[in-house]
Amino acid sequence: MKGNNRSLYLSMVLGSIGIILITFGIMEFLIIGDASNYVLLLLGFIITIHYIYFLEKKAGISKKLIWIRAIFFILILVAVYYGYY
Repeated sequence: MKGNNRSLYLSMVLGSIGIILITFGIMEFLIIGDASNYVLLLLGFIITIHYIYFLEKKAGISKKLIWIRAIFFILILVAVYYGYY
């Protein structure tokens, strides 16, 4: 059981890193490229985040840990946003 929890948390951390990398890619695309597809990018990103949270709940990860990760994710996005400007 303990090994299963470790792999579950490792998958959660890797998923969070993946979301951060996708966010960086979207931000770079919007800065360099055409921003006409902004709504489509935002909608796809929100759906992906919602699905990952759904899978985490189904896997049995506590709400406290999910909220801690979400707050950490928001802080990283705010820091990167202010870093670009």
